[in-house]
Order: sequence, then structure tokens, then C-alpha cells
Amino acid sequence: MHMTHLASLLMKNSHGHFTRDQTKELRVLARKSVGTSDSALSIQITHSIAQIELLDSQLNKIEEEMTDIMKFNDSVIMTIPGIGYINGGMILGEIGNIHRFSSPGKPLAFAGLDPSVYQSGNFQTRRTMMSKRGSKVLRYALINAAHNVVKNNVTFKTYYDIKMAEGRTHYNVLGHCAGKLVRVI
Repeated sequence: MHMTHLASLLMKNSHGHFTRDQTKELRVLARKSVGTSDSALSIQITHSIAQIELLDSQLNKIEEEMTDIMKFNDSVIMTIPGIGYINGGMILGEIGNIHRFSSPGKPLAFAGLDPSVYQSGNFQTRRTMMSKRGSKVLRYALINAAHNVVKNNVTFKTYYDIKMAEGRTHYNVLGHCAGKLVRVI
């Protein structure tokens, strides 16, 4: 970059903290730093940045389409405060028809949020963990939705606080809130 352009850019963006002499020092330090003048590496970095930007734009397009589909379907799940179009779309996309599950415990198990049972003979553990047997996309969406619902709903916030007062960890409590959310759904 030309010295005059660099100096004016730094002067403007630093609100006058960088002088022309400091800009010269910074330029000398940059030349001596870890950087490289390898053109092949420069091309690789440029292509990697272009790929990241392409993936970002594709992701934004998909999220826009999901939002349009969720607005068109006008699902009841969108009435729950804290569930947005993307999370609602992920949940409905993974569950499909909610009526195929006969009880709230079944979609919970389908998501892998049910407790795993560990017992041997007469021994039965006191601490259980989620089984993680089911759909990881649904599990992610439900935990994420539970986190947002706890922020936006007084009932879920109270439930969260009660479970935290029992000495449980944050993610353990979010699992419980996700289970409550599945029952509501």
C-alpha cells in the first residue's frame, strides 16, 4: 500500500492516534514480521476466503428459504416465545408429523435427550446422562430452542432456576428444559 494512503487510513480509523512516523514504523515492522511474499500461498488464501464467502452466502440463502417456508406453513410451534424460524424449521423438519409419537417421551428419545440407564444386578446409578442415541440435529435444535425459551418465558425461567438450585449444571438443566419444551410442543 502506498505510504500516503496507509497513513491517511490509519489516521482516520484511529481517530488521530497514528501519526505519519508511527505509520512508517508500523510498515517496517510489518515487513519484518511473520508474513511471506509467496504468491502461491497468497492465491491459496484468496481462494479459501472466496470459498468461505460462497458458503456464507449459500447458508444465508438456505436460512431465507427456511424462513419463507416456516412463514408459509404458519405452524403452532412459532407461538412459543424464543423459537425462531430457523430453530422451528429444524425441529419440525426432524420430527415430521408430531402425531406419529404416542407420548411426549418418544420424541424426547428420538432426539436422544432421554436419560441413559446404567444398572448391573442390584446396583443402580444415581447420576444419569442423556443417551444421545437419536437425531443430533433435533437434539441441537431442542437444546438451542430451550436456551432461547428460558430467556423469553417466565415459566421456563422459573423451571431453569429451580433445577439450578438443585445443584445441576447449566447443560444438564437445559436438557431438562428441552424435555419440558418437547412436552409443550
